[in-house]
Amino acid sequence: WNIPQSIASNEIMVQAAADRYYLANKNINVYEKGKKIENPETINWATESRTSRKYTFKQQSGVSNALGKIKFLFPNRSSVYLHDTPAKAAFGYTMRAVSHGCVRLEHPLELAHTLFGDGSQYEQIEKDMQDSIPKARYLSLPKKVPVYITYITCWFENGRLIFKPDVYGLDTVLYTHIQKMLS
Repeated sequence: WNIPQSIASNEIMVQAAADRYYLANKNINVYEKGKKIENPETINWATESRTSRKYTFKQQSGVSNALGKIKFLFPNRSSVYLHDTPAKAAFGYTMRAVSHGCVRLEHPLELAHTLFGDGSQYEQIEKDMQDSIPKARYLSLPKKVPVYITYITCWFENGRLIFKPDVYGLDTVLYTHIQKMLS
């Protein structure tokens, strides 16, 4: 996956500055003007400007890939994916807002089966999910499927109003829009 600039600046470059082999260990390639840098461990990441867009980063498939073994792309402006994760323990946390905005799937194979149904494409996905390092491939759905992501911090359940923390700070934005509509 192509690592977004914000993650590259705030995390990847910081880790690379602390450990010169971090990029190799995480299977991350570094590019400058679209050309792969063969020995990124020779770059002094501590002195590189993190606001510069000089470098781009791409994590290859493998066990350390942050998106796991499968990702589902859908049109959106924010580079958000639905994806597998190697961090399965996060599904046991009470507070699971641990990603950068993408949606981690606890059961990505079930979603793949729902989307593709039985057949050769799903069988290929099943096979790939069993491989320790699946081959990168792109599969298209036979028809478009709308994706709706809803963020809810308050709802009515069993006669009670339930409130949960607004971990993304979106309630303030919603409140501002409602106030504008009412005035």
